[in-house]
Amino acid sequence: MPETTRHLLLDQQPAWKRILDHPFVIRTSAGSLPSATFDRWLAEDHFFVLSFRAFLEALTRIAPDQQAREVLAGGLAALGPELELFESAAAERGLDLTAEPSLLNVGYSSYLLASVQEGWPVGITVLYGVEKAYYDAWASVRDSTDPDTQYAGFIANWSSPEFSAYVDQLAALVDREELTAPMSLAFDRVVRFELAFWDLVQG
Repeated sequence: MPETTRHLLLDQQPAWKRILDHPFVIRTSAGSLPSATFDRWLAEDHFFVLSFRAFLEALTRIAPDQQAREVLAGGLAALGPELELFESAAAERGLDLTAEPSLLNVGYSSYLLASVQEGWPVGITVLYGVEKAYYDAWASVRDSTDPDTQYAGFIANWSSPEFSAYVDQLAALVDREELTAPMSLAFDRVVRFELAFWDLVQG
């Protein structure tokens, strides 16, 4: 593993284990997550993805070269089907996706956009952190999830080979940068936000 991402992940080993072992992830995989908890996550994450799209668009505008822009374009393209997945599931479950999000969600979403103001190295580190945490969490339960459980489609979406390849592309962009204290701080904030977000929806 190249140096920058290797150091970022090594520094977060205890917290990363908490991400992989989080009750929200484990219970979603087992199909035992209560419907009300899943509904809360669905509504919160829909708001987050809309904000995440704005973050990706802003980060693309400061990307240093065409290679980086092409990688981010792939991430933006994937958000369309992802939002459709949310909206379809919400319609089936009778959820109002326009409901007011939690202040934690607003804070996390706002941090994404604020990170772009710190420049490309911090912004791409934030993006990598968000996507790496999600991929690793869902990939860790992919093979043990019964494909017939009610949440299996969501787990498959975030642990697919295509998503894995995208995360690897983001890692390569981060690894072009020399690790700095602001990058380490940004990665740490993402990890803490991710854990807090799942704690929130878990209730």
